[in-house]
Amino acid sequence: MEISVVLPCLNESETVGTCIKKARKQIKNLKIKGEIIVADNGSNDGSIEIAKKLGATVINVKDKGYGNVLRAGIKKSKGKFILIADADDSYNLNDLPRFYKKIKKGYDIIQGCRLPRGGGQIKSGAMPITHRYIGNPIFSFLTKVLYKIPFNDVYCGMKILRNKFFKKINFFSTGMVFCLEILIKSKINNAKMSEIPITLFKDGRKIAKSHLKTISDGLKTLKFIMICSPKLLFFIPSGIFLLLMIVITFFNLSIFGIETKKLILINFLLLFLSVQFFMLGIHSTLRAKQIFIYKGELLNKFFRLFKLRLAILIGSIMIISPIAVNFFDLIYFEENYNFIFSSLIAILGINIIANSFFVSLLELDENN
Repeated sequence: MEISVVLPCLNESETVGTCIKKARKQIKNLKIKGEIIVADNGSNDGSIEIAKKLGATVINVKDKGYGNVLRAGIKKSKGKFILIADADDSYNLNDLPRFYKKIKKGYDIIQGCRLPRGGGQIKSGAMPITHRYIGNPIFSFLTKVLYKIPFNDVYCGMKILRNKFFKKINFFSTGMVFCLEILIKSKINNAKMSEIPITLFKDGRKIAKSHLKTISDGLKTLKFIMICSPKLLFFIPSGIFLLLMIVITFFNLSIFGIETKKLILINFLLLFLSVQFFMLGIHSTLRAKQIFIYKGELLNKFFRLFKLRLAILIGSIMIISPIAVNFFDLIYFEENYNFIFSSLIAILGINIIANSFFVSLLELDENN
């Protein structure tokens, strides 16, 4: 089997037939052996009957979600290459030969691009304004910067994959985030990638409604991006905050001249942010490892040093600092600011212990 066309479907009776016919026609024109798989997610409008009548293989996917449907379709496919496109006729299946000929040049994934920046075109009414000018460009920009992914349209639903390559990858996403996950994991697994400009048409549905959930899917995408890039989003800012605190502390008298009360508060805030961002980085790195995105050695090095009992000891010492200040009559700053300083250190100690418990629980879950 040379190619499998996978069409996710949920009440697409108005358009699924058109998509199947276009795909079958192009497979015939290429003179290759192919199959069309309609991965159905609970249609009750006759979509299944139409697909079967036109000779497509229909698989019923009970678990809801775009990711669940596509993962089931990919798992069922037998073709050397897998073409994915929506069943609403917004993607022109007559473009199948372009994708097929491109991936035959040795690529592992070819992503379509609907946005003008990548040479694509969007017909009037084909994409919501918020997706066209805000969501998609922002997410595409972030993935370029954070992951060096060479795509201008990360949420394009038309792409072709090399079956053998992608069946070796573990996927977790059940919803629209699958679009992004498949690209990021391609990059992590050193896939050879490329992009093809395509035209997005207004879908052919007149009765059925779009399945997109703009706000919900957008927030999930943002969360996924943050989990997958702990170094740039958490560890580097943590180091910057710590460095700023050191600079302000050591050069305050000669350069900055900040009064003591403000100096205490500024330094506490910077130290607090440094610790918090570092812990968030560890949290996200552990989660990234659990979903098979992180492959580095930072975690192993960290947990060789990190022990929960050590964190509890350090945090406890910081918590009892106000008592120690009074009992031993210690003076760090002017007398009026001693208690303020030690109290802020105690708060930081509580934060360190709480975060350490969360990290240890995630690390335990990872080992299980």
